[in-house]
Amino acid sequence: MVLRVVLMISLFLGTVGRVADADTLPNPSASDTLPNVVFLSPDTSRFWHMVAGFMEQVAADLEVEFDVLFDEERHRLSYLKLVQQVLSREEKPDYLIIMWKEQVTAQILDYARRQSVKVFSFNTAVPEAAREKVGSAPREKLENWIGHLGVDNVSGGQILARMLDQRARALNLVRSDEPVPVVALTGTLDSSAARDRSLGLLEATDGAGSELLQSVRADWSEQEARDKTSVLLRRYPNTAAIWSASDGMAFGAMDAARRAGLRPGNDLVVGGIDWEPEALAAIRAGDLYVSLGRHFMGGGLALLLVHDYHRGYDFADSGQSASMHYQFKAATADNVDNIAHMLAPENWKAVDFRAFSRVFNSQLREVPVSAERLMDGFSAALMQQGGR
Repeated sequence: MVLRVVLMISLFLGTVGRVADADTLPNPSASDTLPNVVFLSPDTSRFWHMVAGFMEQVAADLEVEFDVLFDEERHRLSYLKLVQQVLSREEKPDYLIIMWKEQVTAQILDYARRQSVKVFSFNTAVPEAAREKVGSAPREKLENWIGHLGVDNVSGGQILARMLDQRARALNLVRSDEPVPVVALTGTLDSSAARDRSLGLLEATDGAGSELLQSVRADWSEQEARDKTSVLLRRYPNTAAIWSASDGMAFGAMDAARRAGLRPGNDLVVGGIDWEPEALAAIRAGDLYVSLGRHFMGGGLALLLVHDYHRGYDFADSGQSASMHYQFKAATADNVDNIAHMLAPENWKAVDFRAFSRVFNSQLREVPVSAERLMDGFSAALMQQGGR
């Protein structure tokens, strides 16, 4: 871990503290104004408030004019309405950072194009039905869709299923020659993140290692997850693992298990996704086995990429794709304290995120932009705060 931190620190200026002497030679294509960026959050959950909080800190360091709006109704039509609301402002943003939603993707891009607002998509992939019209990647058909950043949700679904399988076997919840019985909770129908995580789950539960008894939609809701898990546990009393596409739904599942007289972490294993602080506390307590995460920093990375693009340093200028991806990381009892350190807002403030910007650091301009490397750099910088 120490070597990895040193390597990442050396890549990003040898320091991740406050940037003292910014190397800001002008780029001929740079805008002489600071970008105005609006992020439209898909809901008001704990996770998305964490994403927005991290983005606010990155925006402060980069001096980006930043605003965030939350979709309280959590529906594609209400999200479209939010887009229209922002684009009808007298002073329109330069950029929207948004999620893709089923059946409204093309409309969102068209509205933004007509208002001369650029779009950077984040977290969710463009829906299949919209690809013929808008393209499958940024800049393929529409110039105002400048970039995309997403976590590999398919791989995340696989990893979560396999880790639950291994833990259930370590606890001897099944015989060595038996598959691990799994039930699953997934998100909303209009979420490609939910769909892709479920695809990874299906690829990992082939019946040889784990057997998927049933997967149900709980729409990212803790209450729905509680209610539906209660039904599932009555229907499948031999359940050994609960796979959840989010930490919030995992909390509901664990509560349902307790009400059924089961002890999460002992009688069955539960895992989620999001690195929510409450999930890390549950890992410490031994109730939740694993949470996949670090994508809470994805919004901050998207903001960094948009900032550099606006200032004349296009993240796709070295021939790489304008669509970038990175991998989840797992939080377990072995590393939960280090992960919690990364989630502490006071540590976000201690890092100057200009250290990762090509605008301020000429040596970074010689290195192709990599979402995985930048996320590793963010992680190393946050881990360094307080001497961890």
